[in-house]
Amino acid sequence: MIRLFASDLDGTLLNALHRTDPVVLRSIARVRQAGLRFSLATGRTLRSGRQMGFAGNVCVVCANGAIVLDEGGAPIRTRSLDPAFVQELAAAFPTAPLEFVTVRHTYHLQSLEQHRASLGNAPLARRIIMRAPGLVGPPEHVYDVTPAQLASLDVLKVNAHLQGPGLAQDVHAFLARHADVATNAPFDPCMFEITAAGVNKGEALAWLAARLGIAEDEVAVYGDGGNDVVMLERFRHAYATANGSPAAKRAAGTVIGSCATYAVPRHVVRTLRAQGSLSAAR
Repeated sequence: MIRLFASDLDGTLLNALHRTDPVVLRSIARVRQAGLRFSLATGRTLRSGRQMGFAGNVCVVCANGAIVLDEGGAPIRTRSLDPAFVQELAAAFPTAPLEFVTVRHTYHLQSLEQHRASLGNAPLARRIIMRAPGLVGPPEHVYDVTPAQLASLDVLKVNAHLQGPGLAQDVHAFLARHADVATNAPFDPCMFEITAAGVNKGEALAWLAARLGIAEDEVAVYGDGGNDVVMLERFRHAYATANGSPAAKRAAGTVIGSCATYAVPRHVVRTLRAQGSLSAAR
């Protein structure tokens, strides 16, 4: 029996416009009415599920597993990057559009104007995600910080979309030299999503399931991209959307329909029906 459903957001649970809507929300409501659990599992940094339009009825694994929030939005676990690594990364690439994520704020080496300009060159999906309400501008984002200032912060994740092969190659080489303390698992190859070594959605979800008293074979996971691969490989009940990457599909083993046709919400409801959970919700 599946007692915890966990899903990536973009390209998976959300609709084709990267938004929640009544179909998505109803499927989660039915999970909760059956007395079962639902968790988001995203590379995005969320301060609570309500930020994406959920009704405070979901746990949140975000920042690729570096942050876990309870249903009320309170952080119940964080995994930090080594401060020396963070300062060295910032000092090595002081003009790069790096985003340094903490529990409450996202810090930038760039100015607000520089950040907006770099965002304009990012892939469409990235622009849609970052232009969601509350994700750009004060008070959440802090600009013009220095590498020295970053050293005093509890940085959990570093994001970047880097233009041009030279800079991207330099950052990849930097990360290769620091593979003992940091890992990069982006949802898209043109992105960087850097967390501490060993941090990923799969490990964080396993931790959350244990905290909730749920066995790993009672967890169903859904994903579509590179940052979902470890999660999809870890859990027995794993599903990739048809629009997902080849790596995600291989990791899941089972491919369902597209996010554009609500494959995940529909699969969740079918699972509830098949295991008799819908009758328990009435």
